Order: sequence, then structure tokens, then C-alpha cells
Amino acid sequence: MTKILYANPVGSKSFDADTVRLIDAIKSPGYEPVVRALKEGPPHLEYHTYEHEALGGLLQLFVDAEAEGCAAGIIGCFYDGGLRELREMVRMPVVGMAEAALAVAATMGHKFSIIVGRRKWIPKMEDNAVMYGHGRRLASLRSVNMGIPDVEADPQAFFDACIREGRKAVEEDGAEVIVLSEIATPAFWEQARQELDAPIVDPGVACWKWAEMVASMYEKVGYSHSKIGGFEAPPVRVHG
Repeated sequence: MTKILYANPVGSKSFDADTVRLIDAIKSPGYEPVVRALKEGPPHLEYHTYEHEALGGLLQLFVDAEAEGCAAGIIGCFYDGGLRELREMVRMPVVGMAEAALAVAATMGHKFSIIVGRRKWIPKMEDNAVMYGHGRRLASLRSVNMGIPDVEADPQAFFDACIREGRKAVEEDGAEVIVLSEIATPAFWEQARQELDAPIVDPGVACWKWAEMVASMYEKVGYSHSKIGGFEAPPVRVHG
């Protein structure tokens, strides 16, 4: 059985059950999810400050998971916080949720739009899209004006707003694919297929299936990120 870490980089297990349900709906035989949250950390990563506060605990989760035999690890946040730092610290493949979702979306249509929770999220997510090489493929980023606490309190309102903004992205922005910045449910995928002509990429689905692929390549042929140059490991870990 191939184990894959799915790290929720927050100091709460409140996201873990939804994560497990999503993975159980899509995982291939032979793969085992290891879903973990931080022992201590911020409630979400909507702020750069929170992202930095979570990084130490996230590094430890990945180091421990690799020592336990995991063949890949997922950062369970669309900000992809700590992606480069984690690739320095471990040899197993590290999957960024947004990096995987945008790579999938780029194969599904000429341009895609990202539906975000708050305007606050747009600069970081736009910068990441450009850094990953998708700047020319990005039709728009549209906000539904709901933060993480709002989404948790009323997920259906969030999904309804995603459909509304997704439709606008197709009609007004030229998007051919819609990318969510939050994981959804199988029931929402069905709703989305009925109400939107454009395909929707769920980042939880994309990052998990991407992780299955890279975990398999890592185990069978040793493929992972390079340790020459940008992801060279530090000679000494100062803390932890």
C-alpha cells in the first residue's frame, strides 16, 4: 500500500473529515491517505502572517511522514505555502494544491479562471499562477466575498456563489475551465456539471490524483524534485 500525506496546515482537525471523504470518493486502489493537521497553528492561511506561523509545524509533518514511509505529500491549501521549503527538506515528491490544479486546468482548455473566497487571496494566487508558468492562460480571478469561516458556516452558499461567478467567468472573461480554490463535495461536482458548460477543477481532486501519479513514479523509477540548485537542502536545520 502506497501512503500519501495530506497535510492540512492549520492548528485544527476541523478540515480532516471533509478531506477524508473527498479522498475516499476518488482514490485509486493501492493508495492510503495519511491526513494530518498541525498540533498547533493558525485557524486558516488567509494571511501571510498565518502562513509563516504554520511553516515550522508543516515542515515537521512532512519530515515525519517521509520517515514513516510516505511516498508523496500534499500541502492542503491553495496558497501552496511552504512548497519550496518543503522540497528542500524531503526527497519524496511535494504536491502543491494550486500547482497541481492549474497544471490540470491548463490541459483542459485555452484559458481558465480561478474562483477565490476573498479579494485578499487574489494577489498571492495570481502571483503563483504566473510563477507556475500559467500567466497567459489565466482569464481572471473572481471573488465570492467569503472567507474560510464563512465557507465553513455555509458551504452551500459558497458553492452557489462559485457557480454564479464561474458562469460570469465563462461569459465575460473568456474562461474555458473553472478552477476552485477550495475543495468541494461529489454532490457539488454533479451540480456544477448540470449548471456550467465549462469543466470545473476541484483542487482537492487534482492534488490527490497528481500525488498518486508522482508517488508511483517516485516508488518505481525514483522521480522527484531536483536537489541541485533551488531545492538544495540546508546543511543544518536550525530549529526542530
